[in-house]
Amino acid sequence: MVAEVRAGVSVLGGSSAGGSAAGGEPGSGSRRGHDDDNAALWRVLRTRRDHRHFLPTPVPDETVARLLDAFAVAPSVGLSQPWHVTVVRDRAVRESVHAGFRQVRAAEADRFTGERRTLYDSLRLEGILQAPVGLVVSHLPPGGPVLGTTSMPAASEYSVVSAITLLWLAATAEGLGMGWVSLVDPAHLSGAVPLPPGARPMAYLCLGHPALDLNEPLLQSVGWGRRRPLAVDWM
Repeated sequence: MVAEVRAGVSVLGGSSAGGSAAGGEPGSGSRRGHDDDNAALWRVLRTRRDHRHFLPTPVPDETVARLLDAFAVAPSVGLSQPWHVTVVRDRAVRESVHAGFRQVRAAEADRFTGERRTLYDSLRLEGILQAPVGLVVSHLPPGGPVLGTTSMPAASEYSVVSAITLLWLAATAEGLGMGWVSLVDPAHLSGAVPLPPGARPMAYLCLGHPALDLNEPLLQSVGWGRRRPLAVDWM
């Protein structure tokens, strides 16, 4: 296993690309306000999916590095950038993460009964071993007080979630699929994946070429739930 750390990114297995994930101004030459850009953005927003099924097609390191540029343009409270990303290609590490997933899934399954339990048991809820790339995104708060967190300290963690959302959209724009595996215990993830001191994992993301073309959310397709209209109050 190869572990390299650079500018908030750790790489486990394989090689690290010398891309611009360490900084720079990604997209600085992009047009703003153009009708084509507007349409493209909304197309990405509408087609983003939580993928569970992946092809074995490799994702080049250069592509991963380009996607991680999303963190360079992501908003963060007090410009604190409180995140760290670990790129996981190593099979043994992914197998350890998957073992933790199986434990949590078994515990969650007991929360459902009857037809709901039968449907739950049939669901594919991750692609940890199938996706060629795993991403562990951790909350790594900077030392000292952070502007904007006095009354809402959780804003630091919200910043990490916001950055993940941008990463998800970037992957969609690249024609890749990403899936957020929430059925993992952060403590187990911290033990399975080497993380910097003070980092707390918030997400395990599966990244790769999607095996399914999803025209709607997968859970909606299988009948687990449906999207609801937004409840809005105008004052």
